[in-house]
Order: sequence, then C-alpha cells, then structure tokens
Amino acid sequence: MTGSPNDNYLGRDIPKLGFGLMRLPKKGIFTDTKQVEKMVDAFMGAGFTYFDTAYVYPGSEQAIRKTLVKRYPRESFQLATKLNAWMVPNAQMAKAQFYTSLRRTGAGYFDYYLLHALMKSNYKIYDRRGIWEFVQQKKEEGLIKHIGFSFHSDHELLDQILTDHPEAEFVQLQLNYADWESSRVESRANYEVALAWQIDCCDGAPEGREAC
Repeated sequence: MTGSPNDNYLGRDIPKLGFGLMRLPKKGIFTDTKQVEKMVDAFMGAGFTYFDTAYVYPGSEQAIRKTLVKRYPRESFQLATKLNAWMVPNAQMAKAQFYTSLRRTGAGYFDYYLLHALMKSNYKIYDRRGIWEFVQQKKEEGLIKHIGFSFHSDHELLDQILTDHPEAEFVQLQLNYADWESSRVESRANYEVALAWQIDCCDGAPEGREAC
C-alpha cells in the first residue's frame, strides 16, 4: 500500500499510518476497552483510519467491535484481519476463523483480509487446505474487499507466492528499518520484490496486483 512509484496503487487514499491491535492495554487479564476507546478516538481524530487485527490476537477482535465498529460509521474506517491456517489441525477449523472474526468484530465485511504469517514452514498449508480459493469466494460474496497475506520469509519465497497466486492484491511485509539490510529478515529484498510486482502491474500484469 505504500512506497509505490505509481500513484494508482491500492490504498492510495488511506492515510499512511495503521493501528496495530496485537498488543492492547490490559486491566488485569482483560483488555482495557476504556483505554482502547481513547486510543481509537485519538487515532481517528488525527485523520487515520486503518486498523489491523487478527483471529489469533487475544481479545483484539472483540475489542475493536466495542471501541471502533459500534462507535463509528462503517465507511469511516478500514478494518483488516487475518486467518491463520497453520495453527489449527484441519481446513474446516481454518475456514471457520473467517466467520468467527465476522462475529467478533461485527464489521459486516473486511476491507483487507490476510492469510497470516506465510513462511517456508507453513505456506503450503494454505494451498493444501484450499484457503486461497475460500477467501476468493468470500470476496465474490462481498464479505472481503481485498485479499492479501502477511509475510515473514525470504524474497525468493515472496516472489514464488506472488507468482502462484495472482489473486493476491497486496502483501504486508515486516519492514523494520533496523533490519533493512538483515540477511534474516530481508526487509530491503522483500520490499524490492513487492515493488517489482507493482512495476510489472503497471507494465501489463493482471490488474489489481499492488505492492504494499
């Protein structure tokens, strides 16, 4: 969604700061929703609108329902969540996460829906369990606007996944600038692969392939 040399990229109208919901403030063992409300209000008040959660973030999807979805018009923000197919034993349980996330968030649909944390040890699970086809179907049903994945591996695998799955519209990368030249994280190399796919899109690759 960012860093593209082309002005016509996915998410170009979204202010370039996201609200990550992986670690929310706690009151005892429970999420401190009053504090999260203040954080959401400050974020929205500053003109930002993109919220990122996941099925496996404890209490996060429920918290975003209480603090954002029930308090702001649905069209005023973008909500992203993720399906994790490798932490459950079968395809049925993996696909059920989508419906649970819809119920937990009360969002009605997801603006951005990600296959969670693809890497060498797990990316084939998403293929074997038909998850790519499943989320594409949910998009056709209007329950997902954009399909993508979060990624934690090397640039060669990233290029392979983007080649194998033209339905992927965006990728969420681990871009900590302290790891820009890291041989383990490959921030620069992965970014350059994503950027190359954006350039290919401009040069005639299937419409909708965007670098994030």
